[in-house]
Formats: sequence, structure tokens, C-alpha cells
Amino acid sequence: TSEDWMNGFVKGALPQLPLTTLNSVISVCALSVSLFGEPREGGKGVSRISVASSVGLMNLIGCWFGGMPSCHGAGGLAGQYRFGARGGMAIIMLGICKIVLAVCFGQTLDTLIPIFPTSVLGVLLLFAGVELASVGAKRSEE
Repeated sequence: TSEDWMNGFVKGALPQLPLTTLNSVISVCALSVSLFGEPREGGKGVSRISVASSVGLMNLIGCWFGGMPSCHGAGGLAGQYRFGARGGMAIIMLGICKIVLAVCFGQTLDTLIPIFPTSVLGVLLLFAGVELASVGAKRSEE
């Protein structure tokens, strides 16, 4: 109903806007410039327009295929950088691996996810956090 739609918009979409803007656009841009250089000065960092457009397109296209709302997020960028990703090919390979896993294993992954060791996830989060903290420390020194 229209009442349900308005309720979801007010309680779900509106509160998400500041979080999405800060975490998936502004912080991603700041981190990418810190890691890869300012695009206006020949660096490979990303601009706010390109990141915001990318997030918008992901969500506009993904919703028609039953996709969950998604964004880039500075934590993901920091983690990928920490583990060696330095260009677009790393993201393409990650996407291919995810598609292959989904196509080959599908529903089987639902039973495997609960038994995945949380300690591995903890270590990944630790490394992403350390990378974010080190960039923050470098920026505060400037």
C-alpha cells in the first residue's frame, strides 16, 4: 500500500542517506585520493561524482533483479588495498569469483556461510581497520 511505501521511505530510505553519503561516497573518495592521488593532479583517485553515480546506478539496476541496496564503502577499499589490490582488475576478478561461486554452488552456499570461521572474518576486519587507521594517521600529520 502507499502507507507501507511511505513508512519504508521515512524509516528506511531517509535515515540511510547520510550514512550512504558519508561512508560510500565522501570517505571512499578521501581514501582513494589518499591512496592513489588526486585525479586533478594526475592521480588515480576517484571523484565524488563518479562514486555517487556508481552507487546510484548499482542500486537503480540492482533493484530490478532483486538485489539488496549496495554501496562501495571505505572499509572495503581499505581492505582490498591492504591485501594488494591496486587497480581495477582486482575488482573484476573478485566479481568473477563471486559470480562463479553463485552459479556453481547457489543454495549450497547458504548452508556453508554459517560454518565459515568467524575468526577469518575478524582478521579481515582487523586488517581493513588498520589500513583505515593508518591513512587517518597520515592525514592528521599533514
